[in-house]
Amino acid sequence: MGFVEDLRFREFGAKCVYFDRFGGVSPPPFDSLNVSTTVGDKKENVLKNLEIVRETVKADKIALINQIHSNTIVEYDGKIHDADGIFTVKAGVFLGIKFADCTPIMFLDTKNGFIGAIHAGWRGTYLKISAKMVEFFIKKGSNPKDILISIGPHICKNCYEIKDDVAEKFDDRFIKESNGRIYLDLSEANIDQLINAGISKENIKDLSICTFEDKRFFSYRRDKTCGRNIGGVMLI
Repeated sequence: MGFVEDLRFREFGAKCVYFDRFGGVSPPPFDSLNVSTTVGDKKENVLKNLEIVRETVKADKIALINQIHSNTIVEYDGKIHDADGIFTVKAGVFLGIKFADCTPIMFLDTKNGFIGAIHAGWRGTYLKISAKMVEFFIKKGSNPKDILISIGPHICKNCYEIKDDVAEKFDDRFIKESNGRIYLDLSEANIDQLINAGISKENIKDLSICTFEDKRFFSYRRDKTCGRNIGGVMLI
């Protein structure tokens, strides 16, 4: 099993990691660390895989949400809500985001010890879920200059082909045209939102891993039938 870690979070008593697809118990095409029960894998496999994740990050709990491509953000309360953002001040709770091309983005208030995690595909990005999470943090007492942000593995601007109806929702700065095809840059669209919400560019790190290009990760666009990766953040 492997994972990619944003080590900046360690300095402030937190962990931010994105797991690859290996080290779990699911059979092909969900091989092997699939964390979704809605793709065709057996529930018992998914529960075992989540337990592997929990033990690896040494979490007391993994907090998941039922991701619906919205801009809804909830505070962790032990239940599973329909949402695409989750927030907590509790230590030992790994806020998990499932992804297989959409963008997992992690937030940490380095002064007050708050964490947040969001799932941003084109819909969540269009609905400005990144900016909404920053607003949520500010309401809880954060100063934007204290917020660290990590952008995990997701489909990159060279691979994320979209149609006109989606392209027209976004500023031309985030759209690329090549050989008659149109592509969207999810990273830059979210970074732009974050900066406009008051986050300094120095506090934002894009890990620049493309799920479509990097076979270590599940990619819905590449494989259609596949598992889901998990990434998340936790206060230690």
